[in-house]
Amino acid sequence: SHEHHTIPDLRFAEMAASLGNHTMIANFTEITTTMVSAVRSPAQLGSVFEHLKIIYALLLPPMIIILLIAVIGNGVIVVSAHKLTSPVSPYLRLCVSLAAADAWAAFLMMTGLIVNSLMPVMLGVKKQTMCFDAVLEIFRISGMLTSDMHLFALAINQFIGTMWPLKYKMIVTSRRLRSLVFLLWIVPIIFTGSWFFVFPNDGFRHPKCNFVFYNRFAPFRITIFTVFVLPLLATLIIYAIILNHLLKAKAQFNKTTEQTGSTACAPRKNHVNSRLKLVWTTLLIVSTFTFSWGICVCYFLLVCKQDCMFIYMHHVGLYAGIFFGSTVNCLVILKLAANPFIYTLRIRAIRRSVESFIGKRFFANRRTGCYGKNNSSIYKNNSATPGKLPVHAPLLSSHSYTVVNDEHSSRVHSRVDY
Repeated sequence: SHEHHTIPDLRFAEMAASLGNHTMIANFTEITTTMVSAVRSPAQLGSVFEHLKIIYALLLPPMIIILLIAVIGNGVIVVSAHKLTSPVSPYLRLCVSLAAADAWAAFLMMTGLIVNSLMPVMLGVKKQTMCFDAVLEIFRISGMLTSDMHLFALAINQFIGTMWPLKYKMIVTSRRLRSLVFLLWIVPIIFTGSWFFVFPNDGFRHPKCNFVFYNRFAPFRITIFTVFVLPLLATLIIYAIILNHLLKAKAQFNKTTEQTGSTACAPRKNHVNSRLKLVWTTLLIVSTFTFSWGICVCYFLLVCKQDCMFIYMHHVGLYAGIFFGSTVNCLVILKLAANPFIYTLRIRAIRRSVESFIGKRFFANRRTGCYGKNNSSIYKNNSATPGKLPVHAPLLSSHSYTVVNDEHSSRVHSRVDY
């Protein structure tokens, strides 16, 4: 009996010594390697090893496939960006950059699953150092923060376009937007990477890059949580202000129309409705981001190996840890895969660019005629759209992209420039 369990015992001991047990997401080995050390019986260890292989075999392939779909879906949006009708609005540019961030995050998660979970557990590949894990974690956390900051930038952009439409083009210039996008990508990488150089004999200053600071509640985990939550809360507050402003404007237009019976306010009302549609689209992205990444960061804050509210093996058992870890991962993975569908179904300009890139037959909509051959001219010139307001009118700008509004069958397409 002892001989029967010697191989699993040695394999698991080697695996526990070589696996990356520090990563935030997309790596179940943080749970397993920490908890397996508490298993003393060879028979129990062999049983746990076989159970874990079965669990990994069931969970990892579907996750990797969905992440591949997320990479492809967001990647198509990014490579289709050159098909966007010029001039491209700042909102669209930020959306394309956010799609690139999602594609990058999905690729990093998929890499983490393969390198940190699939290869060590399923294939028995040993790690000599944690340096690759450290680099992967830097880009993974910075990618999450980049997406968070993109949503905050989108909120600021829409706030300026709603509250100061006449000054919008003076405030949001192309040069400022390019600088902003560059900072949204580079600052999170510098901020996250600096943590791996700060502590003596830790991170990249350790011969094998063992980042022990990562396992503690403070200061690293609480700092990442704070940097993530503050912009997200500010984003939600800004959208609450925007919604309140637009809903009041819509109510005022409705009241004026009922009292006077005049349709003079109809174009402006349609424009407000288009802006509301745009805000609801962005809020859909923000809410799903909050639900998925927010839960992930909360789990990252609450559960760790030292000083957290819940400690591995002390408060969280092996299978409970795998369950919670896989649930958190699945939420993030589904979010990354869902975003391309939100973009293409809710934002007309992105849908048109993707349609143009991969072929109209995949997105033909014969029921409404919006994308059929006979109606393709509707996108060539919107200058003759009935009821279009002058450039100087409140809540209106001169050009940008069109938001899909399937609720209105009148085919009056309002254009929003933020």
